[in-house]
Amino acid sequence: MKKIPKTELQVMKFIWEQENIRVASVDITKFMSENYNWSKGTTSKTLIRLVEKEFLKSEKEGRQTFYYTLVDGDEYLKFETKEFFSFMHNNSLSSMVSALDDSKDISEEDIKALEDWIKSR
Repeated sequence: MKKIPKTELQVMKFIWEQENIRVASVDITKFMSENYNWSKGTTSKTLIRLVEKEFLKSEKEGRQTFYYTLVDGDEYLKFETKEFFSFMHNNSLSSMVSALDDSKDISEEDIKALEDWIKSR
């Protein structure tokens, strides 16, 4: 699996969040326009790149194009996380935890979940 740029990941995250097996290009274009101010052309080019990279499969049905995911969202998340952990923290959990230490975004609930995870290992 290959890492994809943030722009392509934004599209993939939207598609992964959908409950449908297939997602219409119209829906993707509308979402990207409303949330990121993308043009139809930008969205179309991004979808074409994702098909070329085999993250998506496209199918024409009349005048409409539908997209199907070929890469599972959870699998990609694991891939990205492992790559980040390896590259940024040299596979050191203590390095990653200490980097998070100053973060105000970590709740007591998050800390408890981490403690429980460590104990279960």
